[in-house]
Amino acid sequence: MGEKAGPLLVEPFEVTLRDIEAARGAIQEVTWETPTVRFPTPDGKKLFLKLENLQRLGAFKIRGAWNRMSRMTEAERSRGVATISSGNHGLAVAWSAKHLGLPCRVYVPEGAAGPKVDAIRAQGAELREMTRGDLVQAHTEELWRTWPQTFIHPFAHPHIIAGQGTIGWELAEDLPDVRTILVPVGGGGLSSGIAIAVKARLPSVKVFGIQAEGAASLPRVFETRTPYRVERPVTIADGIRIGIILPQMADLLLRHLHGCYVVSDDDIRKAMRRLALEAKTVAEPAGAATFAAWERYHDQLEAPVAAVVSGGNVDPGLLAEIVRGS
Repeated sequence: MGEKAGPLLVEPFEVTLRDIEAARGAIQEVTWETPTVRFPTPDGKKLFLKLENLQRLGAFKIRGAWNRMSRMTEAERSRGVATISSGNHGLAVAWSAKHLGLPCRVYVPEGAAGPKVDAIRAQGAELREMTRGDLVQAHTEELWRTWPQTFIHPFAHPHIIAGQGTIGWELAEDLPDVRTILVPVGGGGLSSGIAIAVKARLPSVKVFGIQAEGAASLPRVFETRTPYRVERPVTIADGIRIGIILPQMADLLLRHLHGCYVVSDDDIRKAMRRLALEAKTVAEPAGAATFAAWERYHDQLEAPVAAVVSGGNVDPGLLAEIVRGS
């Protein structure tokens, strides 16, 4: 069950290759250019992995968070910062706030726990719980505009998107002959940024968004050409579990992505296991979703293919269970 994501409360925005180039300069002091490595496929078709699990803090989110926060005005800094996240974005914002000397509040979904939440707390951020209903309302009605702090949006901000787009810039440099790129989609900041960067430099490349079946809002966006949200998203892939495509993000995704694919939680588990055993790569469920999509749909994808492994911050117990095959 789901419904439209609500009215557009802000004007649509655009992100350009120039914005992404500027972001490269802004983030180079704190981020790392991650490797792009080939995965040995049985049929010899070229598959490459962009290993953002090796990024600082274990995921891509520091790119966008630092690009946004390092550009804040004095007035914005004076208010401190707040965000909504139970995972990698919250950690990136908390880390950036600590290094910029700013107070930070992170709203996490009610009942959130585990290593990601512990890591956010360890950076000195104040944590507050938020129900799923309040989280949805904060996004769809932009209630964060009433908060006293400067809100660091997890995905719907030009500086966030440009920061994530630096991954696309690196892919275009590393793989000038790439034909297809697979990117996990939660709110859409990563996939839109990568698509904008890559297609500005390599116009014939197709970029597909990948979602988990239990939180798949993007297929409905492509079907209806309107924003959409999944009412009760359920998936092992917490990094892409939000289930909301906001109006301004739907606009960007429809213009820059070629399409989307969905994968099951079983697909994701198998992908995590194969990445660990064959590529010696630790991927969290959202990070493994792209490899899962390649496994499921590779006959439909033009090679060479690049799969973005967006993060590696997985609960050790879950990883051990999956690698054991239990």
